[in-house]
Amino acid sequence: MKRTSLAGSSVAPHLRVLRRCGFCRQASTASARLRYTHTYQLFVLTVTTVYLIQEIIYAYQARNNMEMLARVMFLLLCHITSLAKQIVFYVDADRIDHLIIQFDDPMYNPEEASRRRLLAATATSARRLQRVYSNTAILTCILWIVFPIMQRLTGRTVYFAFWTTFDYNSSTIVFVATLLYSFYVTTLVGVANTTMDAFMGTILYQCKTQLRILRMDLEILPERAYDLKKHTNEPYEKALMRLFVNSIEHYEKISETAQLLQDIFGGAILVQFGVGGWILCMTAYKIVDLSLLSIEFASMILFTICILTELFLYCFYGNEVTVESDRLMSSLYAMQWLCTPVAFRRALVLAMERAKRPLRPVAGLIIPLSLETFVTILKSSYTFYAVLRQTK
Repeated sequence: MKRTSLAGSSVAPHLRVLRRCGFCRQASTASARLRYTHTYQLFVLTVTTVYLIQEIIYAYQARNNMEMLARVMFLLLCHITSLAKQIVFYVDADRIDHLIIQFDDPMYNPEEASRRRLLAATATSARRLQRVYSNTAILTCILWIVFPIMQRLTGRTVYFAFWTTFDYNSSTIVFVATLLYSFYVTTLVGVANTTMDAFMGTILYQCKTQLRILRMDLEILPERAYDLKKHTNEPYEKALMRLFVNSIEHYEKISETAQLLQDIFGGAILVQFGVGGWILCMTAYKIVDLSLLSIEFASMILFTICILTELFLYCFYGNEVTVESDRLMSSLYAMQWLCTPVAFRRALVLAMERAKRPLRPVAGLIIPLSLETFVTILKSSYTFYAVLRQTK
């Protein structure tokens, strides 16, 4: 019977959603299936790119009207960050497949019950996060479609925040088609964008869990070696060194996963951080003029929650990886090393020296994924907002 990969199950829900959205290719050996998914990916990439171009044209036309510009800028900037990640998924599909396959490695899926409980809790939390996060995006898009419908029913002129070459207010059929087009693209981008963020956050969360399992193994390493000696008659020194080498390889595997995530998505996360403050700024600029009881106000609150969550995920889980990695040296020192052979203690000293350089995930080799970065983005966003309000 094939062993269940608990580590791999943590990203499985995200991959299903991204493949249905056309943001991630379907892993399949059938060439016909691959051609279909490749065509679907190209179609989705084309649609999202065209919609972004329409928003850019609209923003250019409204450049002298701050109220109209604010209507499009928060979505335009959000779509830019989504497109950056979408392109990475399209261009770097092979390395993403390699990143996913790593979670099926037996090293990431230990047999001990306590370790499997940790992996199961990680998978459950990741699945819950993806559902809640993407459902919030869907609800936001539903509210956005309700607002223009209400305007239409009350006889007011509707303005969609993207450029078109026709008058969608002149015909009900054209209005409905334009509305459905806008709803399709915004919902597609909303669901896929939140899922991509949750996917990357889950990989960092999995690295944190693996570091926690590694620390648990290291703290009782001599005891585990004694158990092996009793059950297999393997010499204690040999069992101790073998387990220690396995732990070192486990750490190198975790480092490789974190580095691969950084290499693939570091640039896209950097774009997210660079644009995130402006998104929050434009959202705040728009939201202060809305009625507290309006549907549009509720939708903007949900959108703000999505953006804050988006930025917080990277910073929180990146910070967790760093914190857990910082604790590794303490776990090495905490084991009962006094009763171990001299050769093992020498190897332990070398490992402790290596542990002094913890894993520190960064965005684009520049910005650390930490809670301090999250606070900095919030401060920058407020500064941008204050400047815009003063120039209004």
